[in-house]
Amino acid sequence: MPRPSSHLMDRDAFSALIDRHRAAAPTGQARPGTAAAMALVTEGTVVSASEGPAEPRLPGTGLAVAGVPQPFALAHWWEEGEVWAAANHRIEMDIHGVASMTHIDAIDHFRWDGTSLPGGRLSDLSRGLVTRGVLVDVPGVLDVDVPPGHVLTLEDVQETLRRERVELQRGDALYLRLGRTGTRCAHSDLSADPMVGLSFECHEWLADAAPAVVLTDAGLDPNPSEVTGIPVPWHLLLLTGLGIPLVDMAALDDLSATCARLGRYAFASVIAPLPIPEVSGSPVNPLALF
Repeated sequence: MPRPSSHLMDRDAFSALIDRHRAAAPTGQARPGTAAAMALVTEGTVVSASEGPAEPRLPGTGLAVAGVPQPFALAHWWEEGEVWAAANHRIEMDIHGVASMTHIDAIDHFRWDGTSLPGGRLSDLSRGLVTRGVLVDVPGVLDVDVPPGHVLTLEDVQETLRRERVELQRGDALYLRLGRTGTRCAHSDLSADPMVGLSFECHEWLADAAPAVVLTDAGLDPNPSEVTGIPVPWHLLLLTGLGIPLVDMAALDDLSATCARLGRYAFASVIAPLPIPEVSGSPVNPLALF
């Protein structure tokens, strides 16, 4: 069952882990299986796993300040002709962090020892990620609450997959429901507030599973961290060690209900980042197709 986050690894051991995975050429990971995913679409049901920016939003735009969350802001104006009018909007938002909406982290969002993995720009995902999706719904399937500051254990994940009667395959999109509840607040402190996450004891299991992307309804990393001196070990391992992009702040309750109703936890997954150059991530609207 979920347990409080506790120390599992020191910084030196984590550094050795990252270096080992980087030396194993993570750019050769399994490719998404697009054709096989489309064969799973039999019901004609589409479920969105996207959530908007945290609240409250600002009344107007403002200059970004490094390290200060910038809640969603919207500028609005009209263009008018003799018999027509058009509403125009400019959106300003943080792509990452506490104020962000559902977004994908490109591989180059993080660096380790001064470098990013090759082939890790957002533009490398411009064709989207279309593959089989698998929801690992620990709170729903095991019927447990996961309080902030707690982690899902390896036993939780494996027992959930057993009850779901599904096997995670290389190149799948791993949807991991952590059980986050409530409306996200743009004024939260990710470094101080307790956060639900996945226990770092699962690192070898996830590396062996080699998903094409990992999606969670929080940020995967628990707070407090289980690695001394490393606040976001999962982000660093996936992005700088394994070469696996990560989707944060997804909304997985509707997907959980749909999977339970249909009695199936595998589906076609479509994730399409915006083609914006020179950025480390993008808002996304992950779609699960049944």
